[in-house]
Amino acid sequence: MGWFIAQSLAFIIIAALIGLAIGIWIGWLVWGRRAKGKHTAEKAEAAARTAAVAEPVSGAEAESAEPAPALAVAATGTAAEAGAETPEAEPAAGTVLPVADSTTGSDDTSDTDGAGTGEAGAGGTGEAEVEAAGSDVVAEAEAVARKAAEAEAATKATAVAPADEAADSPADEAAAATEPDDLQRIEGIGPKIASALVAAGYPTYASIAASNEEELRQAVAGQGIKFAPAAASWADQAQYLVDSDTKGLDEYQDYLIGGQERRAKFSEKVDYTDVDEIADADAKAAAIAADEAEAAAVVAPEPEPEPEPEPEPEPQDLQRIEGIGPKIEAALKTAGYTTYAKVAAASEAELREALTAAGIKFAPAATSWADQAQYLVDGDEDGLREYQDYLVGGQERRAKFSEKVDYTDVDEIADADAKAAAIAQDEAKTAAAVVAAEPEPEPEPEPEPQDLQRIEGIGPKIEAALKAAGYTTYAKVAAASEAELRDALATGGIKFAPAAANWAHQAQYLADGDEDGLQEFQDYLVGGQDRAAKFKKNVDYTDVDEITDADARAEAIAEDEAEAAAVGDGTESDTKSDTKSADSGAKA
Repeated sequence: MGWFIAQSLAFIIIAALIGLAIGIWIGWLVWGRRAKGKHTAEKAEAAARTAAVAEPVSGAEAESAEPAPALAVAATGTAAEAGAETPEAEPAAGTVLPVADSTTGSDDTSDTDGAGTGEAGAGGTGEAEVEAAGSDVVAEAEAVARKAAEAEAATKATAVAPADEAADSPADEAAAATEPDDLQRIEGIGPKIASALVAAGYPTYASIAASNEEELRQAVAGQGIKFAPAAASWADQAQYLVDSDTKGLDEYQDYLIGGQERRAKFSEKVDYTDVDEIADADAKAAAIAADEAEAAAVVAPEPEPEPEPEPEPEPQDLQRIEGIGPKIEAALKTAGYTTYAKVAAASEAELREALTAAGIKFAPAATSWADQAQYLVDGDEDGLREYQDYLVGGQERRAKFSEKVDYTDVDEIADADAKAAAIAQDEAKTAAAVVAAEPEPEPEPEPEPQDLQRIEGIGPKIEAALKAAGYTTYAKVAAASEAELRDALATGGIKFAPAAANWAHQAQYLADGDEDGLQEFQDYLVGGQDRAAKFKKNVDYTDVDEITDADARAEAIAEDEAEAAAVGDGTESDTKSDTKSADSGAKA
């Protein structure tokens, strides 16, 4: 048993020694092959350099061939690290293979420290494989160098582009980038304001959307346009256009009135009525009220905590606006219109609603209040003075206002003929003014003619003469002066019209839809003419035109005058109507 154990140990030791010897021998062979492969690669690199120097090349080929040695070194280095086990490959045609020096080969063989016959068998075969791999690496390096030269030549050929190709597209893109947008899609911007904005550097919707109201007002003011009441909404409208939100823009513009925001805040959930398309004042007011009721009914999300409100600005002197006296100023301030800015931002319908709430139904000059207030907001005293000279009793003339005309303040002229002559001269100046060439907006359709015989003192012949002169509606008659109406009659061959002094006053009642006020005023009139005493709104006059007996008529007039005398001054009509009544009474 002991002998068997000893024999097994001896066998194991001998096997281990044999395995160790075999492992050392195999490691020696691998190391020797790597060393020979590295040496052969260095010889191949030297041969490639010699071939490159010996063979003349062109300029482009020489530049592209420079990286070849480096590529060869990288490739041969890789082959050597792989233990010269790279499979043999056929050399490329025309490739010069380096021939290993016999002396060097013997030197290399002697480096194996006498491996003897085994080296000649295995080592010799390994050296041949390494030399073949080195030659293959040189061939691959030369092929890579040729391909690199061809690629570089092609790149240089395509890099030189025609000058016109390099210059075409950037210029086209720059021209396209500066093309202005159609700014007239923004409500409140017409041809003149659009040109002014483009000239001031706001040619696109994006540039306007990124600006505030003050910047836009300064931009148009710099181009000579000082009146732009709708500027507060331009940036918001432009943002819809930037976002391509056509539906949102249409709804927001329906909410606007003449390009200006309403008093009630805009809600995207409300389907607003486009009140700019409604001509009748009552219908417009009803549509606005319906929109406000719908907006109030919308369930809004919980609002964010509001910042501290700015202190309310000090009330301003609204009587600087022509057509506003103490009573109208008090009514407007009671309704919250305490500053020029608030009046400028309001529509005519909103201002009339404020007056109606205070019991004032007659205000023919209300159409111009917002425009006058905007001049005061802009601090344009000269513009306000010229615009007020253009106005007649706070109302616009028939001829359109032109900033280039120096108007005569006809309100300061007492004589009717002199006033008419001054108005005619101003209209001639306006016609002769140089107006910039621009397409005029499409005129609104002419309103249907109205029954002017509802005005006391106007019969069929006078109605025909007035309509022939263009006075076809109550609004046109209300906006005309007595002198203008008499001129129209004279043109029609009618020289006698004692009641013409109050036609505009009656027509204004009809234009406002105030049937009760018209009825009471016509009861006050006698044969269409004012009485000697001023008209008082709180007096219930007797319609003496229906009384045939002269004594009974005189008695009724005396009773009415006594009742009017008992009424305080606070119930008198506004300044303009009182002045007309007084003038008519004096003439009577």
